[in-house]
Amino acid sequence: MEAAEREALLRSLGASEDTLTQPEIAALDRDGYVVLPALLSAAHVADARGALDKLIAQARLDPTWHAGGTLHLNDLVNERAFDPVWRSERLLSAIVHVIGYDLRIGSVAYRAPQPGYGAQALHADFRQGYRGEYQVATAIVALVDFTPNNGATRVIPGSHLPGDIAVPSDTDTPHPAQRVVACGAGSAIVFNGHLLHSGTRNASQETRHALQITFARRAAPIVGTAKIENATLERAGDAAFLFLS
Repeated sequence: MEAAEREALLRSLGASEDTLTQPEIAALDRDGYVVLPALLSAAHVADARGALDKLIAQARLDPTWHAGGTLHLNDLVNERAFDPVWRSERLLSAIVHVIGYDLRIGSVAYRAPQPGYGAQALHADFRQGYRGEYQVATAIVALVDFTPNNGATRVIPGSHLPGDIAVPSDTDTPHPAQRVVACGAGSAIVFNGHLLHSGTRNASQETRHALQITFARRAAPIVGTAKIENATLERAGDAAFLFLS
């Protein structure tokens, strides 16, 4: 499929900067991230949580699945309950603004730090200080409210821009420029994949549930989503090209 055809298909799915506000576009350019509130309805959040409960129950039956303090599930693209996430016009529009129309979905995953867990070292999903066209963009979709107390994502605004920023290697040491991004359930944090970010430690008594979708330019050297079922491609219709290399 030619790049022009992919652009036309994405535009038909609603991916256009006209879908974003000027402050949202400015935030992506200046800070490297934007919060899209109420991306999912309460019903869609409930559907996603219900699907995840079933998937986690199935995973616990597998003796090779090691949950640990932070729950992880990968290759979730075949789950119908998550379609409203990756098909969201606003989400696709923000992703397109970062990396352009020649993109694909790299992965659809679940990450949920349980109480006391979730702290990560600051990192970028693609090279920090990269010079050139941005290669990767990520969406973290909150399935519960993200608060400063429950392991919400922290970001270093502007760290997607060329140049190196010194960061502490300790997972719990705050960076002087960091922001902990609070948002409501159903909201999405969309960020440039070159932006420094990490999960923080969940100091609450509840698990913090989230979906994470990685998008990349088609030529970017990242691992793609595995185990795509024919039924998923048929359900996706014209959007199926997003999952194909």
